[in-house]
Amino acid sequence: MSTHMENLELWLSPGTDEVRMIGIWGPSGIGKSTIARFLFNQHSHQFPFSVFMENIKRLCPRPYYDEYSVKLQLQKEFMTRVITQEDIKIQQLGVVEDRLKDKRVLAILDDVDHSLQIDAMAKEARWFGPGSRIIFTTQDKRLLSVHGIDHIYEVEFPPDDEALEIFCMNAFGQKSPHDGFQKLAWEVTRLAGNLPLGLRVMGSHFRRRPKHEWEEELPRDV
Repeated sequence: MSTHMENLELWLSPGTDEVRMIGIWGPSGIGKSTIARFLFNQHSHQFPFSVFMENIKRLCPRPYYDEYSVKLQLQKEFMTRVITQEDIKIQQLGVVEDRLKDKRVLAILDDVDHSLQIDAMAKEARWFGPGSRIIFTTQDKRLLSVHGIDHIYEVEFPPDDEALEIFCMNAFGQKSPHDGFQKLAWEVTRLAGNLPLGLRVMGSHFRRRPKHEWEEELPRDV
C-alpha cells in the first residue's frame, strides 16, 4: 500500500488551490477500492466536506431508461452524503455546482462504469471549490479520458513476493508461510494470478486448514 500512496500523494497534495480530478484504473479485484478507501481515511480530515460513494455501479444499475431521473437520483444521493442532510430536495440538475462551487471537497466515486454517473456527480472541476480533490475508480480508462481526467494511476498486479505476502496474511496471519506450507502457498499464489482479491479469498479459504486438505483441493499437477 505504501508504494501506491507514494505514487498518488503528489496529485493529492492538499496544499494547492487547483481542483484535481484523479482516476484510479485497473481490472476488477486489483485493489482500486482498497486504495481509494485508504486515501479517504488518510486525507478526509483535511477537507471540510468529504464523501466516499461506494460501488456506484451497483448503486446505479443499468439499463438507464430515464437518464434525467437517474442523474437526479445520483445528485440527491451525492449531496445527501456530502452535506449530511437527509431531507435534501433536488428537483432539477445543477445542484452540485450551485452548492459546492465554493467548498473544498474530497469526493471518491468508486467503481464508475458509465459516463452518466460522472456527468451527474462530478462532470467538471469548476463544480467544486478551490483545493478540491475528486477521485474516480474504474475498470474503463476510456471513461476517464473522455471526461478530460489526465491524472490517471494504473494499479498493476503486485510482484510475486508481495502477492505471496498478501496470501499469507490471510491464510496464516503473517507475511510468510508456516513450516511445510511453502510450496503450497506459492502454488496457490500462482493459481490466483497475483490478483489481490483472489489472494485474499483463497487465503481465507485455506486459513487454519490442515495440509492434507490443501493437497486434496489443489489441482493434481501442482
